[in-house]
Amino acid sequence: MPAQRVSMRRVREILRLQQAHPAGERLFVDYAGQTVELFDGRTGEVRAAQVFVAVMGASSYTYAEATWTQTLPDWIGSHVRALAFMGGVPALLVPDNPKVGVTRANWNEPGLNRTYLDLAAHYGTAILPARPRKPHDKGKRRYGASGEDKAPSSL
Repeated sequence: MPAQRVSMRRVREILRLQQAHPAGERLFVDYAGQTVELFDGRTGEVRAAQVFVAVMGASSYTYAEATWTQTLPDWIGSHVRALAFMGGVPALLVPDNPKVGVTRANWNEPGLNRTYLDLAAHYGTAILPARPRKPHDKGKRRYGASGEDKAPSSL
């Protein structure tokens, strides 16, 4: 009997972790957390750069770029270039609560940076930040930033 409970628990966990993403619905965005070293042509030095990642929910189509900082101009510029790369605009942008874009992490009424809201209004999309401490909401971005061939089992 205990073996059956364990297997049923695992089945429920797998079903809970599976996410349905209709095509064009969500674009998961965030900085990868790890930096890369790049040569700065202006100064001639090697500097650490931030890696911005955007992943479409349905197809896992991924855009990544390096920026020098995680400031608002880089955040907004990365979104503009990601949307141009994708060739369209999703219904929802799903950031992982970065301080630059989300001022208050609240599922019901998130506080969003005014410039970030203006970007969404310009492109006719909405912003729905992932819930704090809910990795289930962050799956595709984490998959895109993981560098693995398959989604990690923690998703």
